[in-house]
Amino acid sequence: MSVTTRFRNIARVVTLSASASLIPLTATGLVVAATGCSILGSPGPSAVSQGQKYQSGDPTFDEFFSNLHDMQIELGRAPASEKEIREELAKKVKLDEGSSASMLGKKLGKKTEELATAGTGLKMEVDGLDDNDDAGVKVSVKGKDLDGDAKTMVSAMEAAVKSAAKLHVRMKKIKKSLDQATGQILALEATVDGAFRKGGPKKKSEVRKNLDDAKKLIPLMSARAEEVAEASKTTAKKIADAAQTDTGQFDQPPPAEPPPAEPEPEKGDKKGDKKGDKKGDKKPPADKPPADKPPADKPPADKPPADKPKPPSDFEP
Repeated sequence: MSVTTRFRNIARVVTLSASASLIPLTATGLVVAATGCSILGSPGPSAVSQGQKYQSGDPTFDEFFSNLHDMQIELGRAPASEKEIREELAKKVKLDEGSSASMLGKKLGKKTEELATAGTGLKMEVDGLDDNDDAGVKVSVKGKDLDGDAKTMVSAMEAAVKSAAKLHVRMKKIKKSLDQATGQILALEATVDGAFRKGGPKKKSEVRKNLDDAKKLIPLMSARAEEVAEASKTTAKKIADAAQTDTGQFDQPPPAEPPPAEPEPEKGDKKGDKKGDKKGDKKPPADKPPADKPPADKPPADKPPADKPKPPSDFEP
C-alpha cells in the first residue's frame, strides 16, 4: 500500500510505542500527537511514516532523519501560524477574526482611505516576498501624525506583514532543503550496507524502510511548504496594499494663503476721503516752492568823461 493511499484512511489509529499515545491520521497526512502539535506523517511500520524521529545509531543517518523530523513538525504547524497572523491583526483592529486575507485587506483599505481623507498618508514597503530576500517592513507616514486607534492599527498592520513575510521566507527555505533531501536519500541508500554491516539484515531493512518512506513523504512536505509560502505571501501583500494611500499628494506644498481683504470705507465718507477727515473738509493746497528770482540788474557802468573842448586855433573865427 502506498503512502498516499494510507493518508486517505482518516479514522485509522496506530500505536507508536509503550510510551507514546494514540495518533489519529487526517486526510492531509497530518499526525496529531498528544501534545497538541501536528506533524506530517502516515501510519505504517516505519518511524518516519508515523511522524516520529527515527534514530538509526549512525551519526550521518541520524542527522538526516533529525532534520527531516524537525521540518515535519514545523510544516504541520505552518498553516495555523499563517491563520494566527490574520486573526491577531483582525482582533487588534476590531474586525472579524475569521476574515480571509482578501477580505481583511479590503476592510483595512477602507480604514486607511479614511485616514488619507483626514490628512494622513501611508506607504508600506515589504522585503522577503521575493526569493533570496530577508523579511523586512518599512512604513512611512506623511501628513498628520497618527494617534489613538489609527496608530494602533498601523502598528498592528506592520507587525502582521513582517510576520507573514518571515513565514514566507521560512517556507521557501524548507522547500529548498526538501529539494536537496531527495539527493541525500540516494547517497545514504548507497551506504546502508557498509554503515550497518554489524546490525545484520534486519537493521539494514529497517533503515531502508525509513529512507523509502522519507522519499515518499518529501513531495507531500514540499507541497505543504509551497502552499503555506503562497498563503503567507498573499496575506502580507493584501495588508501592505491597504497601506498604500500616499501617492505623492502629501508631498505638495500647502496652497498659499490669500492676501488680507482691504477694510471697507466708513459710512458717510466721500470717495477719496481718508479716515479721520471731516465731511467736506478739503486739504489746503501744498505750498509751491518759491520761483527762482531773476538776477538783479547790474548798475550802469560809469560813462567816460566828456572830452574837453579844444582851444580855438588862430585860423578859426
